[in-house]
Amino acid sequence: MSKIKVNKGIISGSIQHQKIIWIIVAVIVAFGIYALVDMKKDEFPAFSYPQGLVVGVYPGANSEEVEAQLTKPLEELLFTLPEVDRKRTYSVTKEGVCYLYLMLDLTMSDYAKAWTKVRNKINENKALSFPAGVLAIAVIDDFGDTSSLLIAMESSDKTYRELRGYTDDLTHRLRDIPQTGNVRVLGEQTEEIAVTVDKEKLSFYGISPNTLMLHYASQGFLTTTGTMETSGFDLPLHIENPVVSEAELENQIIFTDATGNTVRLRDVATVERRLAKPSKVVNFNGNDALIISVEMRKGFNIVAYGKEVEKVLSAFSKTLPDSVKMYRITDQPRLVEKSVSSFLRDLVISMIVVIAVMLLLFPFRTALIASSGLPVCTAMSIGLMYLFGIELNTVTLAALIVVLGMIVDDSIINIDGYIDKLSQGYKPFDAAVSSAKELFMPMLIATGAIATMFFPMTRIIKGPLGEFVQLFPWTVAFSLMASLAYAMLVIPSLEIMFIKPGDRPKRNGFMRAQQRFFAFLQGLYDKLQSHCFAHPTFTIGLGVGSIVLGVLMFLALNVQMMPNAERDSFAVEIRLPEGSSLEATTRISDSLQQMMLTDKRVKSVTAFIGETAPRFHMTYAPAIPANNLSQLIVNTVSKKATEDLLKEMDDKYSYYFSEAYVRFRQLDYQAVTTPMEICVYGDDYTKTVPVAQQIKDYMLSLDKELRWVHTDHDEFLPSVKVTMKPEECARLGITKTVLSLDLAGSLNGQPLTTVWEGNRSVPVKLYAEQNYNPDDYESINNQLIPTVVPGTNVPLRQVADISPDWHPAQLVHYNGKNAILVDADMKFWKSQTASMKKVQHFINTEVKPNMPEGVSIEYGGLSSLNTMVIPQLLKSLLAAIAVMLAFLVAYFKKLNLALLTLCSSTLCMFGAFFGEWLFGLDFGMTSLLGIVSLIGIIVRNGIVMYEYAETLRSDEGLPTKEAAMKAGSRRMRPIFLTSATTALGVLPMIISRNPLWMPMGVVICFGVVLSMVIILAVMPVLYWLMFSKAKPVS
Repeated sequence: MSKIKVNKGIISGSIQHQKIIWIIVAVIVAFGIYALVDMKKDEFPAFSYPQGLVVGVYPGANSEEVEAQLTKPLEELLFTLPEVDRKRTYSVTKEGVCYLYLMLDLTMSDYAKAWTKVRNKINENKALSFPAGVLAIAVIDDFGDTSSLLIAMESSDKTYRELRGYTDDLTHRLRDIPQTGNVRVLGEQTEEIAVTVDKEKLSFYGISPNTLMLHYASQGFLTTTGTMETSGFDLPLHIENPVVSEAELENQIIFTDATGNTVRLRDVATVERRLAKPSKVVNFNGNDALIISVEMRKGFNIVAYGKEVEKVLSAFSKTLPDSVKMYRITDQPRLVEKSVSSFLRDLVISMIVVIAVMLLLFPFRTALIASSGLPVCTAMSIGLMYLFGIELNTVTLAALIVVLGMIVDDSIINIDGYIDKLSQGYKPFDAAVSSAKELFMPMLIATGAIATMFFPMTRIIKGPLGEFVQLFPWTVAFSLMASLAYAMLVIPSLEIMFIKPGDRPKRNGFMRAQQRFFAFLQGLYDKLQSHCFAHPTFTIGLGVGSIVLGVLMFLALNVQMMPNAERDSFAVEIRLPEGSSLEATTRISDSLQQMMLTDKRVKSVTAFIGETAPRFHMTYAPAIPANNLSQLIVNTVSKKATEDLLKEMDDKYSYYFSEAYVRFRQLDYQAVTTPMEICVYGDDYTKTVPVAQQIKDYMLSLDKELRWVHTDHDEFLPSVKVTMKPEECARLGITKTVLSLDLAGSLNGQPLTTVWEGNRSVPVKLYAEQNYNPDDYESINNQLIPTVVPGTNVPLRQVADISPDWHPAQLVHYNGKNAILVDADMKFWKSQTASMKKVQHFINTEVKPNMPEGVSIEYGGLSSLNTMVIPQLLKSLLAAIAVMLAFLVAYFKKLNLALLTLCSSTLCMFGAFFGEWLFGLDFGMTSLLGIVSLIGIIVRNGIVMYEYAETLRSDEGLPTKEAAMKAGSRRMRPIFLTSATTALGVLPMIISRNPLWMPMGVVICFGVVLSMVIILAVMPVLYWLMFSKAKPVS
């Protein structure tokens, strides 16, 4: 036919006004480039981690008293709030303090409002629900905030006070940056003015330590002084602090007798300025240091923030003397910049790979036309992301990489239809318009289905994983809609310009090889198709067999939602027995640091002793601070060095110190403290302890798989029990409060007052000379205790009996119930799923049959996480399938054809799971994204094939078998080309071996390639068998 009229419309208008279209395309590309530079960037989407910490302080109470009087009432109070997730909330009770790790309901949207309700609930009931001795209850709701930078500052000749002056200067400069949030300085050793009294001299003058303490406490108390009224003015009165230095302090008169004789503080005590006994230590590479933790406010571009910080640090470093050194321990802005740059590089490489594949498999002009949409559609997607406030991170960049093959698919299908129309005698303009209009609806359905099927998971998956995938569907939707618009409005003009009727490009060796390849491929496929149609039962059996094999391979995979993180750093935790001193922990920590620093692969080691490291990685939760704990951040020269060092040092140092356990931790994205957790519930510890011990003993036998096997009820804390003698105490006027204050002052010091030096405070503390031997607890009997009798002190043994005592080091509640947690770490690169199956089998066969009444067992760690998340993933997959089915039914108007198209997508399972098995990968969150993408790709191919078969049956009246065979033969090449571009487009994801995104690339690549033959063989046969009894429409 020489001419066929087609209706005019948007497509024809785009051809007739192509200059306007080119201007629009140029503007879109320019705006995309601008957006790429200016848009917010981060490594991952922002996580709202709904966990907070409630700390209750109850001085003087042992762990059992704190549990009964503070922890349980606090849990009961907060569990009345519907916003609190009871099941995932747990508490740890220790000597004098309780820590309640409060988890909010993941379905909530306003966490700030919930934390306000928590605070109000505590404040409203504080006086009624808790003992008077509870000093404070604090709610820390920024527990999940991550430091953007950790900066170390050390000096070989500066005091802590001098060094603090430099850190103060830097923190002020950093706070001047508008994006800066919280800035903290860690590791400072504070000064104090120590007043050490001689109790014998106090007795000589008839002065009690309590009188002395009251005297100075009243001097430091600030209260209203009044206002003087004068004519026309009200003048407030301010009394200057009488103590402004230690010299004035020791010269103060503390007692005057009736004759006017005075006693000054120096007469009964020594006064000295010194560093207070440290309660925590921070050092860098074995040297004392101060650490500055810097957080960025939410909602800003961390890469841009990093550049602002860089300017401040560069300017500040020029002001430092040579003896003061500054180092970066962690640098999130640089990490994000490297991560985003790496993914952008992969995106560009993927584009080049797709274009190269098309040049190899397509005629030169056709390849250039189809691939021209890659940069344009990507720029359009980035521009739309920028306009909608979507940041550029590894999730959105992964989405852009995944859809590259789908972007060219629209153009390939359109160009293929155009060439087919030309072969039928259409003029170029009519062929372009006609093919675009005919293909618009199936392409719209396929594109809309794929773009939409990701959205249900954003509502189904809750918590951090839900926020992780939140932006993926939007990026896919923007890219695919941009691809459809480009294929409909730009490609037709390019077709007319570069592909003419009867064009016969000069044949060269490459083109001849290309034609021979496709002729061979077509011939091979035609033979395969003939065999398949000759043996339909075998063909269907092959398809079913591939599905069954895929399911079996999936069941053999290890399920782990999020993998380990690739970092050039790792963490180390050192734990000594409960009650160990800070000095003992420091010795172990320093020794390990020195040994680690001898390895050239270790760049630096930062130690936090007696306190916890800031949250320097989003899922690395700070531990409970304690004297027996040290946390180390180890920076290495490379990611590969981190992997090697973890294995080597774990084998070498985990049990190197007999008095401590050293735990080496690779950073991950799991948000669990330990991967293996078994929780034994029960109110009676005489029943739960043996059960927990039995489980622990079995887990210890799995020493090839597990490490750091322990329970949280392993240790008891030694203490000294002081039993007062009622009659003797009453006779001498000694009460429990007086005795407690005196012992505390003698042993640990009591605050007297504060000396202010400018804007810096220096505490003054009262100490007494100690009359006991630190190596013999019974020698505390010799400690002198003041009485109400002037000038009389008595030894402690006269008013009290002492004896050794033991209390649980900590008591743990899960879901408000008494529990013992048996937990363990995995040996590096071992499967948690396999080990947990062994433990569960042991519990079911050996423990539960003989378990006492009132004892129950639950599983935590990764098992708990998987139990919560896997049903959500399955629902997300089913919802995606339901969305796809709705689109298919709307398009085909036939439920059986829609179901057939959808069922064909299951043929990809073998390839997808075979790829994961081959590479030894876990099935996780990104694997699911790959599966959903794969289903969309297969269904897209099915739509194109079955739509053509339906056209042959209805428009040309072909029998079903002939229509099915012709549709398969005709669509083989586009399906092959689409599969090739899609599979090779994600190849950079696989080559990079990123543990988070490699599974997605493997699923898509292997799922497309290995299932392509099965799909092309089985899908036409399925169509023939389903519609074999249908009569052709004439």
